[in-house]
Amino acid sequence: MNEPMNQTIKIYGERNTMTNYVSQIIALNLAVRELPGVIPDALKQLQKKAPGNQWLRDLYFALSYHRNLGWKHSKVMSIEHLQSYSVVGPHMAFLTITKNPYSWLLSMHRRPYNTNFSSPEKFEDFLSMEWETFPRDRCSKVLNNPMQLWNIKNSAYLAIAGDSLNVLNQTAETILAEPSVFISQLSRQFSIPRKTTSFVNFERSTKNENRTFIDYQHYYGNEEWRENLSKEAIGIINQHIDQDLMQRFGYQLLE
Repeated sequence: MNEPMNQTIKIYGERNTMTNYVSQIIALNLAVRELPGVIPDALKQLQKKAPGNQWLRDLYFALSYHRNLGWKHSKVMSIEHLQSYSVVGPHMAFLTITKNPYSWLLSMHRRPYNTNFSSPEKFEDFLSMEWETFPRDRCSKVLNNPMQLWNIKNSAYLAIAGDSLNVLNQTAETILAEPSVFISQLSRQFSIPRKTTSFVNFERSTKNENRTFIDYQHYYGNEEWRENLSKEAIGIINQHIDQDLMQRFGYQLLE
């Protein structure tokens, strides 16, 4: 099933939403080219030698946006903005990935990568802090708290889902529960040829060599992350999270 890769996909998802895993299973199963969403390896090596290296990432995505449509963790721009670039053609597909805000915030507290701060030890302090973004985030420079980051990015994902663009809004939990079904859905919806007749999974963790796909599937499928939420933390999150947006993605508000 070696079909030519005439189709292209762009993945958007905030940090800690399994974008690396999704890229892996798409590459293993579908004959589609993914637009880059991270800086090249050569620049990663260079930035290690450059003080204040986040500016290099911002510069790269500013100069290359017309080719790759930006950082995969950025706020997705409007339909009109995206369609103004020649890279967005009839064979272009967009995939957005959303994660339950409670578990996402816990992940961001543990691994706030590509940020300009050290995460406070106390989770409740993390939830109450201002969030300074980068130019490549493509949203306001300073946000009131990390919940606002979830609200802004995920609201933009729903905004581009319409008849004028090939868009699939998906949740990390749905993908993790049945990745083979997710791959089949992508293939059908965007008419992307399959590379193999049966689903090929990526079993290793992209972040932690001591964890496997099954570990993550159990952790999120059974919502084991709830054990790490205090009543105070839930109260702070509920005060600032967009509850209508949560409902549209099928998430329940914790009491």
